[in-house]
Amino acid sequence: MLSAQIEKQLSEIEQQCAVLTAAVDSGEPVALEAASTQLRQLAVDLSRSQEVAHLDAQATQAFKTRLQKVVGGIAAQRGSLARRAAVVERGLNAMVPATRESTYGQAAGPYGAAAKQSGAFKLLTA
Repeated sequence: MLSAQIEKQLSEIEQQCAVLTAAVDSGEPVALEAASTQLRQLAVDLSRSQEVAHLDAQATQAFKTRLQKVVGGIAAQRGSLARRAAVVERGLNAMVPATRESTYGQAAGPYGAAAKQSGAFKLLTA
């Protein structure tokens, strides 16, 4: 059985993870930053808790199960953020093409570069 302190900390982390999911879904950068900062602080507080080190085998298994569920949720949020970043980048490239990196080298002018001699026939004699 988990202690009351650890149970409280895990519940707060799970609630904050839900808040973070809502912030990712809404796309509000301020809410996303606040929710992620709060989740990070709760995780640090849990990692510094002395009671975690003194769990018995059954409590350790329950702790790991709940923590793995939270980690799975965070991994899903990370994927959602990566997809959202790709959509934003594509939209930015469509709206402001100058932000796009050039795939090919710059052309010399509007009609391309002038032809260059190969150097194979430098001297012609008859």
